[in-house]
Amino acid sequence: MSYVLRTLRKKREVDTIIRDTIDKVLVLRFGRSSDPLCKSAREVSKFANVVLVDIDSDEIQVYASYFDITFIPSTVFFFNAHHMKMDSGTADHTKWVGAFHKKQDFIDVVEAIYRGAMKGKLIVSCPLPSERIPKYQLLYRDV
Repeated sequence: MSYVLRTLRKKREVDTIIRDTIDKVLVLRFGRSSDPLCKSAREVSKFANVVLVDIDSDEIQVYASYFDITFIPSTVFFFNAHHMKMDSGTADHTKWVGAFHKKQDFIDVVEAIYRGAMKGKLIVSCPLPSERIPKYQLLYRDV
């Protein structure tokens, strides 16, 4: 069963939800408002809030450039207003780029971030095997 995500279209909405989400992982899924479904949001609802950030909104572009969102979907994690990072063996620890292969992969990643955050960590190791982690080439602009 799919769950319709709350969609954020304004910078102020993103700022507020980052600031106000306490003792839960905040999962910001950068994508298009035409795809607001998530099959795993209900399973992680006890320890995470999952929201869709509409990448097509003009006000959201400040976050898209800050997090260097160039591939859709991209997922950014927060805990108590702290940006959570994940070492997944890729060059970019700040976000998850691409879709998750399985529903359980998403649940495992969010749970690993939650457990690490509860221990005071700001970066956690990815619990997934390397074959289920999306691989991509980093291209730097103006270098």
